[in-house]
Amino acid sequence: MADDDGKLDAASAGSPPGDEMELVERARTEPQAFGQLYELYYSRILNYIYRRTLDVALAEELTSNTFFNALRALPGYDNRGKFAAWLYRIAGNEIRLNWRAKRKRREGDSDWRQEFGRVCFAAHRAIAAEDVEDKKRQVARLHEAMSRLPEPYQTVLALRYFEGMSCDEVADVLEKKMGTAKSLIHRGLERLKRQFEGNGATFLQNHHYSVRKE
Repeated sequence: MADDDGKLDAASAGSPPGDEMELVERARTEPQAFGQLYELYYSRILNYIYRRTLDVALAEELTSNTFFNALRALPGYDNRGKFAAWLYRIAGNEIRLNWRAKRKRREGDSDWRQEFGRVCFAAHRAIAAEDVEDKKRQVARLHEAMSRLPEPYQTVLALRYFEGMSCDEVADVLEKKMGTAKSLIHRGLERLKRQFEGNGATFLQNHHYSVRKE
């Protein structure tokens, strides 16, 4: 979803109109229907991957991989009306594969200005120009703290607090019971708070930021 300035706000993206299940069924044989699904979900998946990687070029690459793999796997997809959860699951697999291949970890926030060159923040009120830089620094520090957590905790916290999903929706993505998802979220949040606040910073939930179109 883009505003007048061409800024994407994944947090405000709604569910696709009409019968999604019917559209998914058509997409199995009709490229145009899959193109509609791509348009509906591209910004959400792109921004989710960006929030996990803080690398725009990598996020774009992994988003392309996500949709390619979704198209390839679509004939075997069990269409139960949870297409978005399925896409997020594929995107999560792409993130994990990339981390295993590169094992690249950010050190501090020395290059946060370059990393956030195309970022905008969603807010109910205008953000003063002098506050934007501070918010970007906070997100860089939060990302660094999250990168030190075991991967399952990174995933559930990103889905719950960056994507704004309910516990039930997180459980759908993870293919776990809701009680298990809640437990993972709680334990991950406690570990993140200890890491983040241990460095003298204040932990802030619900950082809604997204990638700006070129």
